[in-house]
Amino acid sequence: MMACSLSHLVHLAIVRCEEIERLILAKDQVSSSSSNGDTSLQPTSFPNLTKIVVENCKNLNSLFPFGFVSVLSKLETLIVIGNSKLEQVFELEDEVEVVAEEEMKFDKLKWLTLEELPGLIHFCPKGYHSVFPAMTELKVRDCPKLTTGFFIDSQDFVHCKTKLVEQDAIEESTSVRDAIFNENIYWIRRRRWGSTTTHYTKEWMILG
Repeated sequence: MMACSLSHLVHLAIVRCEEIERLILAKDQVSSSSSNGDTSLQPTSFPNLTKIVVENCKNLNSLFPFGFVSVLSKLETLIVIGNSKLEQVFELEDEVEVVAEEEMKFDKLKWLTLEELPGLIHFCPKGYHSVFPAMTELKVRDCPKLTTGFFIDSQDFVHCKTKLVEQDAIEESTSVRDAIFNENIYWIRRRRWGSTTTHYTKEWMILG
């Protein structure tokens, strides 16, 4: 009965749930979690979920298994704030093989906020590249360990990419030359007189 109800869920907010370690379990974790009392949500379909807010869950380590990306087909807003132990937003399952430059596309995600996450290492797994064609506002603040860089392409699409090796510089191709790592970012899409211009600074990335 609970699973059926979750399929109609539109907004999900989890605040100050101090015991939760993962928001959604990977398929291979479900059987073991039932025996050790893990309270994480089980894999299910969220065809109508448009907004997720996760704040101040001090033991949270990751949000979603990598295979969950396709389930969030209608997600428009993702806000993650003040989760001190969070290391990764999308966690790569053990059996998934990393394919260099494989693309993760978030067709409807418009608002992404990552704030006060001192342990956050990456948004997407190493070797993967995420594209946000509908993005209108991006905030990244106080994430000092983040190895995922954000950049904008010639079509004004927001992209992010995680370094395969943390100490290596990101490739010097034209499409990723303006990637920003380990900085506070505020980016907003604005259109004036039917055109767009792009402005970058070291701490702020603004499209106006």
